[in-house]
Amino acid sequence: MEDISNINDNEQEDKSLRPFDEEKDVVQNVYDKIQNMDSEVVKEDDFYKYFYNLLDTSTNFCTFKYVKLVKNIDEEWISAIEEALPSLHHVVMNPRKFIEEDREIVNMAMARNITTESLRHLIQHSNLIDKYDEDGTVIPNRILNVFKEESLNIYENRFICTLIAELQHFVNKRYNVIFENTKDELGAFFKMESIIDNYTETVDYKLQVNIRDKQSDEKNEKDNDDIFQRLVKVHRQVNGLASTEFIAEMRTMPSVRHPIVKTNAIKKNMYYKACYKLWNFIYSYNKVGYTVDLVKREPVISKAFEKDIYDSFIFNYAMLHNQVGDPYKLDINKKKKEKNIDVKYIRQSLEEIVDNSGMSIDNLKRLINNELTAIDERKKREANEVEKLRRKSNRTKTDSSE
Repeated sequence: MEDISNINDNEQEDKSLRPFDEEKDVVQNVYDKIQNMDSEVVKEDDFYKYFYNLLDTSTNFCTFKYVKLVKNIDEEWISAIEEALPSLHHVVMNPRKFIEEDREIVNMAMARNITTESLRHLIQHSNLIDKYDEDGTVIPNRILNVFKEESLNIYENRFICTLIAELQHFVNKRYNVIFENTKDELGAFFKMESIIDNYTETVDYKLQVNIRDKQSDEKNEKDNDDIFQRLVKVHRQVNGLASTEFIAEMRTMPSVRHPIVKTNAIKKNMYYKACYKLWNFIYSYNKVGYTVDLVKREPVISKAFEKDIYDSFIFNYAMLHNQVGDPYKLDINKKKKEKNIDVKYIRQSLEEIVDNSGMSIDNLKRLINNELTAIDERKKREANEVEKLRRKSNRTKTDSSE
């Protein structure tokens, strides 16, 4: 079988990056059961050995690869936001207000709130009086109207509104990359193409399996689960604050700019002090805050995996053959084919040695180099001996002819 995947022969596969969990899950359990079902009996079957030899000595093109995301989050920025969220929530739910007065001279018909201040103003501005009645009644044509209402338009509130906008952008940008990007590239891919000459028939076999991992689903994050769940919670709370009625009303008012003016409230109030600390953290945080590494592997197909592939082929062939209405008898008493020792076979053997020997890569390199050197020297000695015998034989023939 020829493996067309590319991998560094000296690179050991990182077990932490294998596509599936090594703990036995439901899939692993059923795989083990299938493997154990009459496996020894099948191995001794004549047809199985005959067809396995055909596969093992044929040219098979295989591709096996898998892609996984390895994610890490800097806990520092998660902790900073978590620390400030209770204070941020308090000031949003309990915003500071002040009484805003609006003075306007209006026609009497439009006056709604006549106060003592309106009367004092009228006394001081006689030009607003239209006439005086004999009974002393004063009839003005216009009068000062004083409007008083509560307003949120103060610096502290605009600071909080701007902070939440900045915080929402800060969190969402990281959340989207961590949970959404590269989701379509994840999973395992296997493809096999093979043509088997069965003496009396040709078997054209193609198989392709593509498993896509829905890594974007935040519930699937199992590594470092605590930090991912904290991020999900922070994301939900920040976006919840951004959708409050207070923020909706404040968006019409001008935002503030860095650096923040430390008013008395921001300087002394514990809730505003916590928000001010978060603002400075966001503006001073110059790191990305996460790593999302797309790890791609195209490992050498091991002998154990190769056996599973061949077994699947043989089963599919037998299944189809069994469905033929009048199945023909297959002559399996053919001469066994010899297997070529190719690069793929050497790679498989090296992979097995690395996995099962318990020796380090460096020690294996030294051992293999020493053995190759010894074999090379032995081959040279044997060649020299053969050359000496050839020369001796040639001299003998020359002497005999003379």
